[in-house]
Amino acid sequence: MLVALSSLLLTSCLHEMDEVFDEDAVIRMNNAMAEYEDILTSNGGKWLLEYYANTSEPGYNYVLTFAKDGTVVMSGHNKWIQYIKNKTWTSGFGSEKSMWEVIGDNGLVLTFNSYNNYFHLFSTPDAVPTQGGTSTAGGPSTAGKGHEGDYEFNLMKYSGDTIYLTGKKYNLHMIMTRLPENTDDEAYLSQVAAYNNANTGMFTSKLNNVYIVLPDGKRWVVKSAASGYMQMYPEGEDEVMMSEYHNFIITMDGMAFRDVLTLEGNTPDVVYRVQRFTRQADGTALCVEDGKTLITADPLVDCLFSPNYSWTSTLKNTVAGGNFVTLAAAITKESKDTKNGGDGTSMNSAKISYVDSLESYVLTMTFSKTGSNRPALYKLKVDASSPTQFKLTYDGAYNYGPRYWDMCPSVQQFIEALTSTTMNLSSESLLSPVKITMSQSSNPENYIIWSL
Repeated sequence: MLVALSSLLLTSCLHEMDEVFDEDAVIRMNNAMAEYEDILTSNGGKWLLEYYANTSEPGYNYVLTFAKDGTVVMSGHNKWIQYIKNKTWTSGFGSEKSMWEVIGDNGLVLTFNSYNNYFHLFSTPDAVPTQGGTSTAGGPSTAGKGHEGDYEFNLMKYSGDTIYLTGKKYNLHMIMTRLPENTDDEAYLSQVAAYNNANTGMFTSKLNNVYIVLPDGKRWVVKSAASGYMQMYPEGEDEVMMSEYHNFIITMDGMAFRDVLTLEGNTPDVVYRVQRFTRQADGTALCVEDGKTLITADPLVDCLFSPNYSWTSTLKNTVAGGNFVTLAAAITKESKDTKNGGDGTSMNSAKISYVDSLESYVLTMTFSKTGSNRPALYKLKVDASSPTQFKLTYDGAYNYGPRYWDMCPSVQQFIEALTSTTMNLSSESLLSPVKITMSQSSNPENYIIWSL
């Protein structure tokens, strides 16, 4: 009897202890859920989500506005939203209200639990369309998988107005950062989309001259930066064997890789850990973690005088100044004047490029009239004295060059203006210099803007 009674009392006590501990766990979970709900909805409830659908696509910016009634406005600006809206591929803005909730599921989980056309597109199993919409990205293998993105996120940590998340299914790390309450979703995301533009944004597909420069001077060559999925390898080493591939996101302030990168420097066993970069006034990007690693590009003089690129200008007021505009107008006037030896053409553009047959850089002035283009080539020697300074020397006329040299005195004066003084180069972005301003060092008001 005593043994039975003792056993009964012990079982009863253990049961009561289990209830106490279970109750504490539930209370703690409920308190944590309520805390995150307050965090998400406080101060206007507006957050920037740096979202990654998978490991091979770029990151996508979403502005989320959480309300206490369980609704959330989800706004984005990307090509997939634009495709949903009108089946075109230029990046477009979209905003839609749906539902959200913080739940307990082996931890705290933020779930977007009603379908949002502009966000859940990444987690639907529909085949991913290619540009043109006639087949699937990655082939038929995307059918039944889609982008393989998450719509539920483990809430890992809150610190300094930043929430750290992992996708519940695919475990990709992401962050949400609080935005000011008065942030205009469309204006904000449109500006970020401009930085994402593959031609004129932070990176450009027109130039492939990007480098990550480590504090010890070691450079990593970067390719395909404008795609949002970087190929990179140590300069001087085998591209095929040593290439790494990393996706990243461009933000209002700069860019960030999805994960921390560990890059080897010049010294064996010395590595640098980098992830987030802040856009600088000159267009380059400086590493947040060490304040030294820089994403930059080739010097401007190497961009303008590269065998790989051709640069053009109409030499009109909007893209030139001073005597270059005056002389360009005079050249056209002289070539059109058939009464005084002209041939009825107009000089409609100029180009700087490398001509293989002449083994030289060439200024090409194109003279045109109905049904006919006449390229006048003027060979130039380039002597660079710094990354942004050089001197040109005239080295002869080719093709229609001699004809217009004799026909238009202003052509000779134009070449003289190019070769008489050191020229300076500048650009709004050293990282994406799709436009380069060339000006006389002796008189900066005399300039030409060359476009790639």
